[in-house]
Amino acid sequence: MSMRTCIIVFGLLVSLSLGSTAQELADDKVVVSDGSTTVSEDELRYIIEHWTPDLRQAATDGGDRIELLNQVLAIKKIASEAEKISPEEDREDYWKLEMALRQVKQRFMVGRYIENLEVPDMSDLAKERYETEKTKYASVPEQRQSSHILVLCDPRTCDGDEEQARLEAVRQKLVAGENFADLAREFSEDPGSKDSGGKFDRWLHKGTTDVDGAYLKTVFLLEAVGDYSEVVRSRFGFHIIKLDEIKPAYERPFEEVKANIIAELTNEYKKLQVKAFDDNYRFTEEYFIDNDAVDALLAPYLSEEK
Repeated sequence: MSMRTCIIVFGLLVSLSLGSTAQELADDKVVVSDGSTTVSEDELRYIIEHWTPDLRQAATDGGDRIELLNQVLAIKKIASEAEKISPEEDREDYWKLEMALRQVKQRFMVGRYIENLEVPDMSDLAKERYETEKTKYASVPEQRQSSHILVLCDPRTCDGDEEQARLEAVRQKLVAGENFADLAREFSEDPGSKDSGGKFDRWLHKGTTDVDGAYLKTVFLLEAVGDYSEVVRSRFGFHIIKLDEIKPAYERPFEEVKANIIAELTNEYKKLQVKAFDDNYRFTEEYFIDNDAVDALLAPYLSEEK
């Protein structure tokens, strides 16, 4: 059986194995046993319900069935060993296990609450949020695509005079009418774009953060498709930048973003409901704290941390 399969089976069974008392009280029919360790019919029914189709199919084969059920029993036996850990004999492990179980149970109950939570129809609220926050949900900024011719010049090791002069000479060829893409293939030192005629194959907008600032600023200073810049310096070297295409800014219609807004509102609603659920279990008016005892427990650590 694959490691993934083992993990699935283990994850499904650990919580079951620790709940054997409730199963015994149900006096359910035993379908698998080995010594004192048993698996009831209802217990195995739940396990099989959560098996993958492949595991269920494998269980029809005698050998695979033995392997699967052997693992079911083994996990239950190992888990039952945890019940033998006592605070008197192994205080550290006892409380480590107890806190881990509490967290698992707490997460389970919160998850169970969320699963059973009835979420109201968010359509009207989504429309309202769309109208009041169009910049966030609807506005798509202008985007531009560009090409460039690059002469490399690391500012830490390169003063740039020679490199800038070389690129100025290339720009004069552009002014004289030569083709930008052909010149990029011949003179550009950008290995990622020179073979495609200098094409920087990415749409940029003014808020793009992972492109050199000087390059980005120049792209948006160009006025019309086909225009090219003066020689511009970036942290990579010197560029001549050409504007290839413009996608105008526009607003997404509500129907296009409705599902995303509803998902966001639903998530917010669930978080608020979980907080309210948690608040129900906070201190009541009947709470009591033995501050002397708490101070005594804290004292050794406070003296060490001063």
